[in-house]
Amino acid sequence: MRPLKLIELCTGIGGFHLAALMNGYIETICTSEIDSYNIQFIERNLKLDNAGDATLIAIPESVHPYKKLVEQDLVPVEETGFTSLCMEDFLEGVLDWPDLLTAGFPCQDVSPANLQGNAKGIDGEKSGLVHEILRIIENLEPSYCVFENSSNLPKRGLDYILSEFNRMGYICEWETIAACHFGLPHYRHRTYLVAYLPTTAVAKGNRRVFDLAKKRANKLPNATIPLAEENPELIKEWAVVEDTRSIKLRTKRLNSIGNSIVPQIALAIFDAITNAEKSAQATKQVNPRKDEKYMATSLTDGWGKAQLDLFSNDIEFVTEMPARGLMINGEIYSGSVDRKLNPTKTTYPGLFSTIISRDGNNNFTTKSRLNRPGKLGGLVGDIMRIGADKGGLNPEFAEVFMGYPVGWTKLSAA
Repeated sequence: MRPLKLIELCTGIGGFHLAALMNGYIETICTSEIDSYNIQFIERNLKLDNAGDATLIAIPESVHPYKKLVEQDLVPVEETGFTSLCMEDFLEGVLDWPDLLTAGFPCQDVSPANLQGNAKGIDGEKSGLVHEILRIIENLEPSYCVFENSSNLPKRGLDYILSEFNRMGYICEWETIAACHFGLPHYRHRTYLVAYLPTTAVAKGNRRVFDLAKKRANKLPNATIPLAEENPELIKEWAVVEDTRSIKLRTKRLNSIGNSIVPQIALAIFDAITNAEKSAQATKQVNPRKDEKYMATSLTDGWGKAQLDLFSNDIEFVTEMPARGLMINGEIYSGSVDRKLNPTKTTYPGLFSTIISRDGNNNFTTKSRLNRPGKLGGLVGDIMRIGADKGGLNPEFAEVFMGYPVGWTKLSAA
């Protein structure tokens, strides 16, 4: 099969791109990132084109701010460092149409870690970027789309996202998946959503993308790094760098790792897609399974219980989605939670907290980390609890902790 063409939005440190490399049948044709460190990482390490601000992707050339540079006979990428992805670039064949679009879009307004009491979900300032991503999808019509976000997304905006994908004619599957059964020593529950067109091999083969993820979720949580309770001295030796200034851009690297996806989960999703494409069958269609029960139907005002009297004013609308489900032909189905993908938070006592985006900002002398509720002290707080009291977190430990190769985030020479 020919490689599927991937555009990775909200690229960060390229977790989806790494999964594409491991898959071998997916080619990243462009990225989209505005964080200063991640921009350097994409240019130096990944050596990929970066379109920068996602709001400028798949818009007409006539309204693109780079138009003024073109009128001055200047090359936009040479002047700004960012590649232009106007609609004309796709329509005129300058860039391949994407088969696959991914986005681990910002979760700050969705995440339960937002303690300010003002989480606005996908209408928030940062997480609201998903509206632009949906616009890009509508304009480019990729065959497959993969989203990653907080496990809280089903309560804070998934209903709208599903409505938009339904309007655009996509089928959607979503699951809450934890990292621990992929061998990592922390839970990191996240919502993964895969949307695909009815014309794709996945749809025509009546396959389910997350079936392969269930098979891959067969490891114990300490397969990559021992649990703290098993060998705290080894963990401290590996996780702690006493001279924090000895590692260039340590804070930036850690904060980007804290915002990253788990590439092994993305790989399972990608493998399921390319496996279907390599053995395409056009004899079936996606249908709910026996254990998946009807939940709601797309109505004018949202997702409602269609069995109720539609002429009544007592229609029950559903805004909070379940942790897993299927959306097809304007109807939502859901089954029981799969504990291989979504184990309870009490299944494995002694797991680390997941790394958070600000774990690079605080060293092991920051005592406030020990007073934060639940797991909000992050990985820094956990390493402090096993005795670290000086220095800071080692990014190489954090890379392996999240499933990346050692040194993945170290910037290559310019």
